[in-house]
Amino acid sequence: MHKEWTLRSRNRGLAIVTAALMIAACAGPSTSRTGSVHDIRIAEGPDPADLIVQPGDEVRWVNARTLPVRVDLINVPPDGLSCERGFSNFFASIQESATIKPNHTTSACFTKPGVVNYNLRMESALPGGNVVVPGVIRIGGKP
Repeated sequence: MHKEWTLRSRNRGLAIVTAALMIAACAGPSTSRTGSVHDIRIAEGPDPADLIVQPGDEVRWVNARTLPVRVDLINVPPDGLSCERGFSNFFASIQESATIKPNHTTSACFTKPGVVNYNLRMESALPGGNVVVPGVIRIGGKP
């Protein structure tokens, strides 16, 4: 009897954990996009460094370097993303930064008009070993 109760308790616990993970996976932003994709190529810095997009457009950072690059979003409100790839953790919680491996990308779709600032953190041969290069995304400006 005790063995049967323990097995039921484990199955119930597994079901609760599975349900919690499924709910967390649905908690992230939706994946709707407008269809327009804008690339920011990262070599010595972002190209372009000042980008104008429309709400819902996908902004994709492309790491053309031989080392990883970290993108830090500075002033994005909690509901400011309608899609993302690379800016969430295991529990689908949105993070303010994403690390891009060499020859890989990360992306985000911004929902509201405004200005989003970001920093690229890159390894460098300069003293200190790192360089921070800013960039700007203007959402809802003139196309």
